[in-house]
Amino acid sequence: MTSSWVSWMLSFVVLLLLFLVGYIMQNSVRLLVTGKRAQGIVVGMDSSSRFTSEPGKPTLVSPLVEFSTPEGEAIRVSGRLYSSTPYLQLGDQVKIAYSRSNPKNAQFLLWKEFPLVPAGFVLGFSILIIFLWIAGILVTRDSTLDDPLRLLPAIISHLRLNPFRFPVLSILSLAIPSCVVGTYWTYKIASDLRDNGIKAIGHVTGTERSYSRSNDGTTGSGLFPMIAFEDKTGMSHTIRRSLAKPLSRLVAGDEVEVIYLANNPDQGRVNTWDEFWPSPLFFGFMGIAFFVMLCLVLNGYLKD
Repeated sequence: MTSSWVSWMLSFVVLLLLFLVGYIMQNSVRLLVTGKRAQGIVVGMDSSSRFTSEPGKPTLVSPLVEFSTPEGEAIRVSGRLYSSTPYLQLGDQVKIAYSRSNPKNAQFLLWKEFPLVPAGFVLGFSILIIFLWIAGILVTRDSTLDDPLRLLPAIISHLRLNPFRFPVLSILSLAIPSCVVGTYWTYKIASDLRDNGIKAIGHVTGTERSYSRSNDGTTGSGLFPMIAFEDKTGMSHTIRRSLAKPLSRLVAGDEVEVIYLANNPDQGRVNTWDEFWPSPLFFGFMGIAFFVMLCLVLNGYLKD
């Protein structure tokens, strides 16, 4: 049975998207694998007119890092991520991977400097197309929709997919990576604050009631303390929606210990256990639960 023009078109789109993912990541991955390592130091900030052409917009900058090659040549390179709030400060040290033949082609060895967001978006879109393609094959049972290499029918047969089993596996395959990312992200925020945070004394200035609407139309509310503190430069910041001491009643004038990062004091938190660890524990628990469920489904313990 020959494949239809639809399957050929979908195959071309998926291959094009996968090629685009490789193109986006190829330079960063090549430098990570084969590049020479060096230790650099932030010596300034680089701004680009490409990001500051609109009047009234804040200037976007990227750290300017200097490092030396084994030959003693001093090289200055800027990061690939431009933002209004620099994520590195003057004097910070950064590990760099650079090309031996072209030292100015360098990659900061920091997660945020890798093009994971655009590559992940394109990869996710290609996976979505494949999922919809498999769903179309399962619903229509039209063999002309099979891909030219017959890879999708082999996957359907191996996983014993059907219109009921496929949505369960699809949801779990998306939920597990989401929980892993959520665990990593919330744990990284908590550990960064614990390891690099600056402590200060905050004062409760009052309370603020927050409202939210649920799916069934009901409205819920919560009362949160507003905690003001000053960073080391003397600038004042306010923490809202804090979960500090949720079983006690903080009143205006109470003192609490606050911790914040020097480059992002607006995201400061009250320095208590319940402000840091419930989120990573929740995402971690849900990830393990979804993974166990996936194993049960694949091994036939949870049937249709």
